[in-house]
Amino acid sequence: MKSKIFAYKSVAAALTMAAAFGLTACGEESNSASPVDENPAAVSSSSIATPPVSEGVVSNSSSSPSSSSSIGEPATETSNGCAAGQVPSPVAFPQDKFNDIGEVYKNIQCNEKVVFIVRHADRDLNNYSGETPLLMEGYEASVAAGQKMVGDGQFKYIFSGMLRTYQTAAGIATGRGDAACVASYDENDQVVVNCPEFKADTLTQLKDGWYVKDKDILKAYQEADTTGTIKSSPNPAITAWAYDGTYADAFYDLKERSEEFLKLIITDYSAMPKYTLAASHDQVLTPLTIWATEKKIDIKLHDPNSLKWLNFLAGLAIIINDKNELRYAAIKGMNDKVMADGTVYDGGVQ
Repeated sequence: MKSKIFAYKSVAAALTMAAAFGLTACGEESNSASPVDENPAAVSSSSIATPPVSEGVVSNSSSSPSSSSSIGEPATETSNGCAAGQVPSPVAFPQDKFNDIGEVYKNIQCNEKVVFIVRHADRDLNNYSGETPLLMEGYEASVAAGQKMVGDGQFKYIFSGMLRTYQTAAGIATGRGDAACVASYDENDQVVVNCPEFKADTLTQLKDGWYVKDKDILKAYQEADTTGTIKSSPNPAITAWAYDGTYADAFYDLKERSEEFLKLIITDYSAMPKYTLAASHDQVLTPLTIWATEKKIDIKLHDPNSLKWLNFLAGLAIIINDKNELRYAAIKGMNDKVMADGTVYDGGVQ
């Protein structure tokens, strides 16, 4: 029997409804949203179900097929997506590095589906409001990321309700050929993306703050900081907590909160589109990616020997197979930068 080249994380096929988390069902245009909505919010749908996630995370170690255990029985009412005689050959994506989003896209197997969750593209670093648009360079980078994923198969698009995530999703859709958006400058030199035919669902839990349990405690840690590490930004505190458990009383349990987040995105294999692209934010995706890669990825902003933070258009690919088993790959939508002195800067971190 041929051995697997990685191990999936198993999830149950016995599913519970996720109306409380509110993700719109595919094709429900009446529930689709754009950032012009007066009050963008997660839209509930009784047709979306979420699987409980099993303990632990995926490993790239070899195992026989019999060693991949599932809670409950896999769905049997639908085809696994493979043609007659087509045998899936899953790729083992490294857990300690960011993989190019195009490479992950090309290696999704016939019996697999994927959710790409990426940080929005480059925006004005001095403006954090919900209506902050992308820079033109950021929008163009989104289009370029979409061009890495040109191919057959329907994409579902989701954004957090903030303008920059909508523009990111629209740019990726344009690069793929799913939309024909046009970016220009308004009278204030702000980027405006005209995209009348583009449809995307809103999921407000994609916003920053998902992992923060007590903002007041976190703020108190910042105010009491004498080292300057977290004084001006909570981001180093986020990575210190995710890797080392520091400031734990300000945050939720990493494992439990990450698994809860997956329930917002991942449904039963048979109910999911082949591809989903969700545009989110760094303070959500940084701990999620750290957890999913078993802390093998280096985004240690709190560590003086690292000082790395999740880059624009980087994030996580969540891959599910026809047995409702999950595996992960840290992803980057931008190419690495090679400096004049030959130094290479990974497109996954900044």
